[in-house]
Amino acid sequence: MIVWFLLILILTNAIEASHFNGGSITWAPVYPTSNSSTVLITITQSYSWVYSSVPCTTNIPTIGSTVNLICVGNCSTQDGFSTQTVSILTDCTSYSASLNLVFSQRSVNISLALNTYFWIAYRGSAWRSLANAATNNTPGWSIVSLIDLQRRPDGLIDTPPVAQIASPQYVIVNQTTIINISVSDANVGDVVRCRWSTENRY
Repeated sequence: MIVWFLLILILTNAIEASHFNGGSITWAPVYPTSNSSTVLITITQSYSWVYSSVPCTTNIPTIGSTVNLICVGNCSTQDGFSTQTVSILTDCTSYSASLNLVFSQRSVNISLALNTYFWIAYRGSAWRSLANAATNNTPGWSIVSLIDLQRRPDGLIDTPPVAQIASPQYVIVNQTTIINISVSDANVGDVVRCRWSTENRY
């Protein structure tokens, strides 16, 4: 009995350690021209999972403990975000057994005070293992999004740009690979640039 229990624990840890492929957290104001002191926004979470570990169902991920998005930066201005539970659970939108991939998404609406400015994140450690990685460690990760409800110079609440890219992306070791990232912005004329992280800040 003890042997079976230990074997189940080992297998469970192996599964939980490699089921996440990445994703994104985006948000947008529902009424960008509103003059209210509170702003209704839609937060959309889009994630990719390993199909052999995570089934195509509702309330993904079905393994591990359920967690919520958390504030990770400038939290003194988060207004009531900490009291509005935004779960990381999402719903399957598509899957491919041959590619061993599941894609999930969910959107929720919350209200925050005008001029709120803080970072939210989904943190975990079940990142999918990398082939030919420098170490065998399972890296921790944070998917972070800045919520900025300060008014623009034109009086609108900004709608952030959205990048469309599938995760994971596959590349060949020691070979240059071009990955095209399609970006759109609802605010015409805004300058959109890539910004790459240089440190593990959040």
